[in-house]
Amino acid sequence: MTQYSISKACADFVTDFELSNVSTHTREHAKRLLLDWLGCAIKGASLPQAEPIRRYITQMGGNPQAQVIGENTLNSAYHAALANGYYGHILEIDDVDKESISHPGTVVIPAALSVGEMEQSSGSSFLAAAIAGYEVMLRVGAAVTPAHYQIWHTTATAGAFGSAAAAGRMLSLSREEISWALGSAGTMSAGLWEFLSDGAMSKYLHAGKASATGVMAAVTARYGLTGASRILEGEKGFFAGYARQEINGAIFEDFGTRYRLDTVSFKPYPCCRHTHSAIDCAIKLHKACAVTLDEVKSIKIHTYGAAVQVAGHENPQEERQAQFSLKYVVATALQKGGIALDSFLPEALQSAQTRTLMKKTTVNVDSGLDQLTPAIWPAKVVVAFADGKELAALVEYPKGDPENTLTWEEVISKFEGLVEGLLAKEARRQVVEMCRAVEELEKCLEFIEVVNAHGKFKHYV
Repeated sequence: MTQYSISKACADFVTDFELSNVSTHTREHAKRLLLDWLGCAIKGASLPQAEPIRRYITQMGGNPQAQVIGENTLNSAYHAALANGYYGHILEIDDVDKESISHPGTVVIPAALSVGEMEQSSGSSFLAAAIAGYEVMLRVGAAVTPAHYQIWHTTATAGAFGSAAAAGRMLSLSREEISWALGSAGTMSAGLWEFLSDGAMSKYLHAGKASATGVMAAVTARYGLTGASRILEGEKGFFAGYARQEINGAIFEDFGTRYRLDTVSFKPYPCCRHTHSAIDCAIKLHKACAVTLDEVKSIKIHTYGAAVQVAGHENPQEERQAQFSLKYVVATALQKGGIALDSFLPEALQSAQTRTLMKKTTVNVDSGLDQLTPAIWPAKVVVAFADGKELAALVEYPKGDPENTLTWEEVISKFEGLVEGLLAKEARRQVVEMCRAVEELEKCLEFIEVVNAHGKFKHYV
């Protein structure tokens, strides 16, 4: 009897996958995720943080194969995936999957689009490739979570498999070639959490590099570069080196019957998703609070272990640290009733009242809440006042989770807010309609053509 191979199961799914077998619900969710990523990437490309990669791909250049958001000239498919993936992760507002603790859209979508443009592929081919990439990435990520996540950034590591699957599908690789592409992607996958200590920008690079890695793995497989056929489960493969826990192989047995893309969450706030339940608690308390925050005696945030591990910055001094600080975002949301892009501007970070509230705030890993993860990412916030009064709020499913998802209208509203000032109203309308009917597009990248033709992007030199 032939030994079951998880790696082969992934390659078989990518090769045999048919868009016609996917429900309307899953296709619609995929298209909402596309528009969501696009808004994140357009806004990201307009920010100073985009400049290192923009200048890098400009200097390195490449054959004119694919479009980079915010650029008037084509670059290589590799560099397009690198830059577009990087841009989509800058704001910390791109999609997220709970079980794998990863951001699939900004890895999978740029890889599929860049190769799709190079191959002059249709919108329906792109949609099929993107869904296939999501499904592979999310299963690989879920298989190694949560132990892997303590050291490795799953978006970067599992992401390489997802982008290779998507790019390989766009290239119409054979079953064997898809297997080679996954093998090469796995041996190149990397991404460590150590950047958190410095508030460094490596996290953006994780997304972009994972996307570009998939392009390289798929294109080289097309030209005969072989890869490990058991890259996931092999004795010296990905699980052996990266998992740090026992692997549940059953995760890979429901390809084609369960679509994990359906449970990918949207992010309404531009900060670490592990803070969002606590933010929603703070928003509830802001609405219920009958006394001024000057009278606050203490704020207690109860959450789960991974949230403290990743979003535990005690004294953030710049934007990236603040995006990963439970204390900061809760103190801000209690005052403002929400979190927005301007919540992380320098003047907001140094708000005297916010700093005062942060000093009164403690963060606690609650064992009961911790046991609910990764299916639920919960938080409880308790505010005690000088007069002895207490207010508490518990949130299990923050806004954007499948149980509390964003509708088409809400995704469009988020997109509009992100690209306001960058795209005129008519261009925004065209892009939205193209994403809503992406499977009908003759060219898969038509919406980025509109963005680059009409967008107003500033380059920082």
